[in-house]
Amino acid sequence: MADPSNLQKLQSRLLAGDESMRGKPRSSHTVRGYMKSIVSALNWAYYQDWLIHAPKTPRIKVSKSKAMKGRPITEAEFKLMLEAVPKVVGEDAAESWKHVLHGLWESALRIEELMNVAWDREGAIVPQWTNGEFPLLRIPAAMQKNDTDEDIPLLPGFEKLLLETPVDRRTGWAFAPASLQLQYGGKPSYPRLEAGWVGKVISKIGQQAKIEVAPENAKTGLPAKFASAHDLRRSCGQRLRNAGVPPLVICRIMRHSSWETTRRHYAPGDVQKDAETLAAILEGKAALVDGSDEK
Repeated sequence: MADPSNLQKLQSRLLAGDESMRGKPRSSHTVRGYMKSIVSALNWAYYQDWLIHAPKTPRIKVSKSKAMKGRPITEAEFKLMLEAVPKVVGEDAAESWKHVLHGLWESALRIEELMNVAWDREGAIVPQWTNGEFPLLRIPAAMQKNDTDEDIPLLPGFEKLLLETPVDRRTGWAFAPASLQLQYGGKPSYPRLEAGWVGKVISKIGQQAKIEVAPENAKTGLPAKFASAHDLRRSCGQRLRNAGVPPLVICRIMRHSSWETTRRHYAPGDVQKDAETLAAILEGKAALVDGSDEK
């Protein structure tokens, strides 16, 4: 397995679609991920002295433009998702699910993080209000990919949404979508839905609203992708960029180590808007220069 020629052969067969569920070629992104896992395992074997040489395999070049698996959705599309909520979860549960959608739209949080926002629970993500200071969102290390405690600015729209909860009800979890069993007259099977399940329901809402964020791929056989919880996070990042929020501030809110990650995956921006901003800056400076020359 660790022989370079065998790894090369495996990589080629994976790209060609051997043993694929759909019997079609796999994307280069998918195969690169598979090969990275295999080589990591073989490197571990090398460090255990089970292999004489460390494995070597050519890295697959992939297009950076395909890194984002979805896209930010527009405000009009978000409204369509809200309208589709009752059709998926039922009228009785609809308001609690709309509350979750609004939370994702305004916070830039991942679904796992939003479901862990609480008013007073130890180890949860908790909003902080301190007199004379701007409000913050306190995120514990257990909720972070980088395993670090972090405070980030509480976005105004998210703060407004949180403050809609009456003071006497600000206890426990801030977001608690109701069970779908309510629409069938049944009793909830669990006291609180898990984040993974909530994410799947939101994807069904996106599909019901017919908000397509990635087209069907005839080459690989992948079906069209509809708006998901993560696309709502992307939308928040995109709106921050459109509003002119400095890149480093957006990075902090999205909790990325670099602007490149944010730009590629969450806030690609509008090239026409960038061109408009550039023209306004440069033409403005040119006007100042021309004016000074006249004087």
